[in-house]
Amino acid sequence: MIKKVAFMTGGGDCAGINSFIAAAVRHGIDKYNLEFVGIRKAFEGACSDQIEEHLVPLGLNEVKGLEIKPSTILESSRFNPFSEENTNKGFPQKLKANLKKLGIDAVLATGGNDTIKSCNGLHSLDFPVIAAPKSIDNDVSGTDIMLGYPTAVSFGAKAVRSTVESAITHRRISITEIMGRDAGWLALNIGIAGGADLILIPEKQTGLKTVCERVAKLYQQNKYVNIVVAEGFRIHPEDPVLKRVKEVNPVVKAMTEETLGVDTHGNPKLGGIGQILRRIIKEELGLKKIEDVRATDLGFTLRGLIPEADDVVLGTRFGVTAVDLLLSGESGKMVGIQGSKIVTVPFPEALIQKRVNWNDQDLQSVGVVF
Repeated sequence: MIKKVAFMTGGGDCAGINSFIAAAVRHGIDKYNLEFVGIRKAFEGACSDQIEEHLVPLGLNEVKGLEIKPSTILESSRFNPFSEENTNKGFPQKLKANLKKLGIDAVLATGGNDTIKSCNGLHSLDFPVIAAPKSIDNDVSGTDIMLGYPTAVSFGAKAVRSTVESAITHRRISITEIMGRDAGWLALNIGIAGGADLILIPEKQTGLKTVCERVAKLYQQNKYVNIVVAEGFRIHPEDPVLKRVKEVNPVVKAMTEETLGVDTHGNPKLGGIGQILRRIIKEELGLKKIEDVRATDLGFTLRGLIPEADDVVLGTRFGVTAVDLLLSGESGKMVGIQGSKIVTVPFPEALIQKRVNWNDQDLQSVGVVF
């Protein structure tokens, strides 16, 4: 019987996480008389030798007004207890033992692909766990949108619109880099709403010759160009334009040959495509000054935002449903939303990468380059 539930919030922070916690606590106490506790730093805290130091009591008083607070009150971590290395060190067993030691009967978690993978590992240990999807990348399957995505798109569109107006004023080329490793949802929708002329996303890779030709044409016509690029847009190392620019620009050579490594879940670390494109476009268009091409990286400005109404509503609906699922005996599932309906999705289905799936004609009509 479930009496005590722990929250964990893993991966990158974003708006809506606290809304989920607040709603789940209120609903769980009012309907089921549950006890709640938060675990700071997610699976890292839960696997700690001093797990007691990572606990945060969560009662009705603690969640008053919490739904409108940004980020997560429980901090976060990308620690992976189920990696091969950590499995060999016994962290999965330590995780379960720590939870049992504290009298915790089940876990509610928010996260993206990596956190849901860890939740699936916990589920495989016969420990009840339900997750809510959270990621500004919007790249988990089984749900139309995820916590944090609506707020990130809204703020990002305003930021890009600012660079658009500035580019028009100064007659220059503007590049805005947006997060998105394998899925370009965030860049696509921010680009459309922000007024970008060209959008580059991971799903539609293309050569630099095509990109530069499109930029040159628009620059000649309008005297300005606004580009939005996802961080996961990759340049082939044998691209002829790249090879040519590397010979004359040491910054491009250094940045494209730099090895950033991988994170704890094996994902390649990314960043810098905006600055790389800035220099390539300057060289290929024969511009006199680097100032003629400006690059902005919105990066983490999209994470610690006060949640807008859509994220508060979504977090609230996810929180209520997640508690009801746990108390009905469910585990190993993610809550999601399809249309206006809240749904449940088994972890393996949720972990299928959700990528931009618009048809080519629709993508081209909004400025996606390929």
